[in-house]
Amino acid sequence: MNNDIKVLLFDLGGVVIDIDPKKAISELKKISSKTATEFKELDYRYETFNSDLSKLFNAYEKGEISDQAFRNGLRTAGNLDLDDKKIDEIWNLVIVKIHSDILELILQLKSKYLIMILSNTNSIHRNFFDKLCIDLHQKTFEQLFDDVFYSFKLKCRKPYKEIYEKVVEKSKYLPSEIIFFDDMIENLSECKKMGMSTYHVKSTLELKSFLSDLILN
Repeated sequence: MNNDIKVLLFDLGGVVIDIDPKKAISELKKISSKTATEFKELDYRYETFNSDLSKLFNAYEKGEISDQAFRNGLRTAGNLDLDDKKIDEIWNLVIVKIHSDILELILQLKSKYLIMILSNTNSIHRNFFDKLCIDLHQKTFEQLFDDVFYSFKLKCRKPYKEIYEKVVEKSKYLPSEIIFFDDMIENLSECKKMGMSTYHVKSTLELKSFLSDLILN
């Protein structure tokens, strides 16, 4: 790894947190009367669909709408007769667990590097995975790490250049001093052009090995 690196910047979903976006969508499919039109082959992380639901997910992760507007939009898009609590429960099915072994390795590296998070996420998910983090470490991610950047707070999303520019600006570090870890290779292109080092997370096992080497070296 580049000797100039001072900041380890981690994605959450697929890196620190095990996620399964299809679990929430599958549950909504069972309940919705609009299965064929609104829920067909939809993965909320991508913007390849032009349905009202895809636009809703995108707007929510960019912080353009409130939690309540998201819930209401989901009810409308799927003809769902669900209260707020049930919608949140289904939406949080996306989050399976925190990779506690990965998190432990990352925390060990705090003595050598600044540790930061950059994640496409939303308020409901943030509240849920912070509860999981508190169960493990009695702290939220914001309290554990040197800085945390969430798409819904930055008002923009990966893989677009704007979000990486905001991270550089707010962190006060040069792109050449940052390495970004993400499981989606399309999220590494723009930051690499800016001068960041990147690590494509293909498996938890490989990431554990890489982080363990950083601890030892």
